[in-house]
Amino acid sequence: MARSPGTGAMCPDCLERRIRSDLAGSGLSFVHGVSDSPLPFASSAVVQMASDGSDQCIGSQKTCGYFVLVVLNGGKTYVDTKKCENNPLEQSLIFKDDNHCAVQADSSPGIEHVGDLQSSSSSNNQQLTVNIITKLTPVYYLGRVATTEIRDLMASYMNLSIEQDVINSLNLLCENTISGPAGLGFLSFVGFSAFDDIHPSGLVRHPNILPVLAVVESSDCCYMFQPKAPYTLENIMHYSPEALCSDWHIRFFIYQIMSALAYLHDFGVHHGNLKPSTILMSDSLWPYLSISDISHVKQNRGFGGPEGSILNSCCAEEDCSSRSIFASFNLPSSLDWSSHFKRWWTGELSNYEYLLVLNKLAGRRWGDPAFHPVMPWVIDFTVRPDENSDIGWRDLTKSKWRLAKGDEQLDFTYSSSDVPYHVSDECLSELAVCSYKARRLSKTILRSAVRSVYEPNEYPSSMQRLYQWTPDECIPEFYSDPWIFVSLHSEMSNLALPSWVTSSEEFICLHRDALESDRVSQQLHHWIDITFGYKLAGEASVEAKNVMLPPSDPSRPKSIGRRQLFTKPHPKRLISTPHSAYHNKVESCARCQRKGSNSTTDVLLNDCNPPNMFSQVDYLEEFEQATLFMELQHHLNPIYSYSNTAACCCSSVKYLKRQFSDQEVLQPDSVLSVVPDFDFGSYLECFESDDSSSIGYQELLRWKQRSCSVIEHHANDIFSIGCILAEIYLHRPLFDASLLAAYKETGMLPGALHELPVHVRLLVESCIQRQWERRPCSKHLLESPYFPPSVRSAYMFLAPLQLLCTSGDRLKYVTKLASEGTLKAMGEFAAEVCAPYCLPFVSSSRLDVDTESCLRLLKEFLKCLSVQAAKKHILPIIQKILQVPEYSHLKVSLLQDSFVRELWKKLGKQTYIEKVHPLVIANLHNSPNKITASSASIVLIGSSEELGIPITVHQTVLPLIHSFGKGLCDDGIETLVRIGIPVNTVSLW
Repeated sequence: MARSPGTGAMCPDCLERRIRSDLAGSGLSFVHGVSDSPLPFASSAVVQMASDGSDQCIGSQKTCGYFVLVVLNGGKTYVDTKKCENNPLEQSLIFKDDNHCAVQADSSPGIEHVGDLQSSSSSNNQQLTVNIITKLTPVYYLGRVATTEIRDLMASYMNLSIEQDVINSLNLLCENTISGPAGLGFLSFVGFSAFDDIHPSGLVRHPNILPVLAVVESSDCCYMFQPKAPYTLENIMHYSPEALCSDWHIRFFIYQIMSALAYLHDFGVHHGNLKPSTILMSDSLWPYLSISDISHVKQNRGFGGPEGSILNSCCAEEDCSSRSIFASFNLPSSLDWSSHFKRWWTGELSNYEYLLVLNKLAGRRWGDPAFHPVMPWVIDFTVRPDENSDIGWRDLTKSKWRLAKGDEQLDFTYSSSDVPYHVSDECLSELAVCSYKARRLSKTILRSAVRSVYEPNEYPSSMQRLYQWTPDECIPEFYSDPWIFVSLHSEMSNLALPSWVTSSEEFICLHRDALESDRVSQQLHHWIDITFGYKLAGEASVEAKNVMLPPSDPSRPKSIGRRQLFTKPHPKRLISTPHSAYHNKVESCARCQRKGSNSTTDVLLNDCNPPNMFSQVDYLEEFEQATLFMELQHHLNPIYSYSNTAACCCSSVKYLKRQFSDQEVLQPDSVLSVVPDFDFGSYLECFESDDSSSIGYQELLRWKQRSCSVIEHHANDIFSIGCILAEIYLHRPLFDASLLAAYKETGMLPGALHELPVHVRLLVESCIQRQWERRPCSKHLLESPYFPPSVRSAYMFLAPLQLLCTSGDRLKYVTKLASEGTLKAMGEFAAEVCAPYCLPFVSSSRLDVDTESCLRLLKEFLKCLSVQAAKKHILPIIQKILQVPEYSHLKVSLLQDSFVRELWKKLGKQTYIEKVHPLVIANLHNSPNKITASSASIVLIGSSEELGIPITVHQTVLPLIHSFGKGLCDDGIETLVRIGIPVNTVSLW
């Protein structure tokens, strides 16, 4: 039986059936499971809710109808449903000892938990888990599955109305007034020191904590709803490392993570699971920590049940069709490449399972068509596979793309392209995956991924035709799942099997035999080199005709791509996996009965006794190559935690901050007048530039000497931060198991530290101190000279823009700050960093009431940005607004002579003439609105004097004459007359 990678993790079929049953009628559809293992067992899933078609922007991030459903194990929690009439996320539910809950706006900064979590009952664990969630982020708790409320919550998120009260409070704070504690709490999160002591728990979400939309209770578990983040830090580092484009951006990124970590630590909660894959990121690269990844919550994810319950196996349902598929798998939950490689090399791990490990290391995800696990085609389906014959076997030394296209075509592509390449697409595209699985996917998915018009007869009808049709590689299902051939659609026939098999089960058996055969085992390393190894780069990729078309914009974030795992040739396998070790039906298989079931070799890398088929010399040579290869792959076994022992996530240390009584708690509906100690001017003074700051080695050294932590679990989080920071700069992990063991024993730091910039190395060394008491606490780290004033200023400026509320309200807030001089105070570079987060509000604005704010914001950025930054960020927005044919108040405002002159002055005459002037003229041609045409006319008349006669004739008069009689409006004709007469008069002179 396969080992489940987590408590209560299920196979995809069982997980889908359970979610469909528990959340029937919610409008959510199962997309795929989210697995931490090379196998598809999962206790979380991506689900989808149909959008109403309205795209809103959070910074540069569009919301969509995809959510992550996290299963929390345990029994009933006996919590009554609490509803908030206006804002469902306004209240926090805190569990008490009597298994009842109370709505509480707790202002105390920390929670104290006593006792051993490991010995707690399942029910108490779930209560503690939900308690942690509700303490750290506002959440709507449903004591039972209520499909209407689920739909409403998801719709509220997609309509960006969940955190409207917080941004309203912040807008009032700009006027020195307040309507509740939300604004104060948010300012305390982003570092405004005047409110360090205010922590309105459950009322405000930290800007770098991923929202928890709801916790829904079913019969034997709870479901936690979160939005799906498009990227992780792991994605960015592997597939688009240039997205973190400067040292300043890295500092800004780490500052945000530290701010969220300080928030957790302030509540007595440690994360315990910090690593690149658990740092989620938006399209604009704004990072989030997820509550579901916190140590205690993660340990209690999955479907609970009594010990030995079927719920803890890979298949929860007795009639699950996948039960036989996973029965023989022998993969443990840990993703330790070294141990997997040893077992594969010595025949203890099958080719299939080892390839799944490589897919997981490369970031490929079960169920995600855009980045599905990939396997090699090993036969061409013309004849029954026979190891004694060369006919019908695929050449694994060449990519499938090369086999399908031919060397001549690839050579022509490479030689004739501006950027030389052989392969224009992934080794496994989304189109190929959906075509392979067409019989099992919904028509909606097929229409979106394959072609908009569903035509069942256009899909390959047989395995041989499918193999010939695609230049892409295979998928694991063709080696394990007999149901992949069976069509769910009445109009689409089953995928036809080769003539040499009688059933899908027999085909899977023979196909898997081919993959595990001696022939394939002796050639598989060539395919690994092409797909995951050294033939992905350099001269080796050219020789293998495997050069990939590079991305058009390397700085654009990506969550998929080719990851090169190995830089040296992969060793050839020593021994094939015995048939009996991987086959599902040993009893009925003649081959197993002939060879017996005890043929698995006991040869290990640390055992020098060679198998009989090898001579001593041959074996030692193979052994040396494999050992050397393993030693070069430290990056595949990264370590981010100093302690490997599990610990509870809540400290029992009492915080010294004063505790608030129930009478002192600020209630959500309370209305406060002007706050005596709040001065908007003092808030504005917090926005600083780096001009007068001195960030040198001595300042960092003095800061390091004052470092200290008081809680070991929190100090371990700081160790993780040091490892992550080093990896971002090094582009490889700082520690693996052996390096960490050596460091713990001798104190010898990894040699890679010397490759870091001096200021980074000092900070990393401080974070990874062997004595945890000497590591800095999270708040002390935030005060480090490593973070310049512009980083803190940009964070305070941008954090409110991550709230889940309408763009109009965020526009109002950011315009108020900008007009008060914050952009100028932060400096030119910080203002440029803020521009991509703010200016999309202008281009997306469709309301006339927002026009004044949009214009003011554009003017402020024009003042503060450099010429190149203005061309990059402001010019495209101006062009977009002027290109829209319909009337808008904002377009008319942009055509005012005063604004055009400011734009001209910033961009320069040449850029204005090439990029903006033709758009002004275009608004006189077939203009549907008199006001727009009149404004454009005034601009052209006023600009003619500045441009001079020759430019005016060629850039204004001639284009207007060309449009005369072809739709030129009356204002255009008048403009032509008023400009043309003075021009002709001067020409006569």
